[in-house]
Amino acid sequence: MGKWLERDESIVEKYKPVIYTQGSFRLGTVIKAVTGEEKYDIDLVCDLDLTKSQVTQKQLKDLVGFEIKSYAHANNMNNPAEESRRCWTLNYADGTQFHMDILPCIPDSELFKLILQSRGIPGSISAHAIAITDNTLPNYEYIDEEWLKSNPKGYAEWFKERMKIQFEAMRMILAESIRAEAEDVPEYKIKTTLQRAIQLLKRHRDIMFEHDPDDKPISMIITTLAAHAYDNQADLYDALCSIIRGMPKYILVRNGSPWIPNPVNPDENFADKWADNPKKESNFKRWLARLEKDLVSAMNVVGIHKVAERLKPAFGDRAVNDAMKRMGEDFRRRRELGLLRMSAGTGIL
Repeated sequence: MGKWLERDESIVEKYKPVIYTQGSFRLGTVIKAVTGEEKYDIDLVCDLDLTKSQVTQKQLKDLVGFEIKSYAHANNMNNPAEESRRCWTLNYADGTQFHMDILPCIPDSELFKLILQSRGIPGSISAHAIAITDNTLPNYEYIDEEWLKSNPKGYAEWFKERMKIQFEAMRMILAESIRAEAEDVPEYKIKTTLQRAIQLLKRHRDIMFEHDPDDKPISMIITTLAAHAYDNQADLYDALCSIIRGMPKYILVRNGSPWIPNPVNPDENFADKWADNPKKESNFKRWLARLEKDLVSAMNVVGIHKVAERLKPAFGDRAVNDAMKRMGEDFRRRRELGLLRMSAGTGIL
């Protein structure tokens, strides 16, 4: 997609288009679908080098949309590009169970970035703030300074900072195992305890609300609260216990309404729908209570295989079986790394 937007014939090439991922793909917290019928979606951001004084939201949306439609046509895709409230969507062949959402945006104003900094958001994060399109807004077709705001790059930086200690430790271990420098190990090769914990939380939620998907706790709330409550534990069980018990501490109340602030934009409330739909808040609390109960129940049995069997109803057979397999692989890798270190120490290697 990036190469398509950058080609000489592209009508947006002169605006220096940049494509990057956002959401769970960027954070490394993607989970497999519970059923074989669900689709995977990858969320992309398309950033053009324009300002709010140069373009309306509609013009920006149409510019990007023209190229996305052209891309679908040039690649003989069966499904045309679809416009939604904020994004353009490409639906790939039915057999792939895959679609791509592309969000048009431009850099947000320098004034807004300065406002964020005055409220304690570091410049390294506020610098990535973007303005996005929304075709339901009354100023959608007019030049105007008021656009919706987002910052997926900044959020990813905040998230990474929350697991920095474990990330760097695991990167070093992996580097040693392949005899490389830590800087040479790609970030996507690392899966921290926080990332695994969030994947488990999301899987438990999906199974619990398999028949009520519209009102299940949203991933952004789970991810944000989990990252706040995580304290760089190396052990997954310890991390889960800390997260489950710590999550409620970061649910605030403002003007009588629940408020879970976006850590890179304090004025954005991730729980904004809870006030209008109390079921969403009650479902979150019910899910958190069930999660703790299921985890404690599993830990009260003796024997790793019995623990696994106890966890399967809550997390699914596939997720637990994969975790058991990965645990065995981790054990073998650590044992091999220990032998390498011992051999190096004795002069064998």
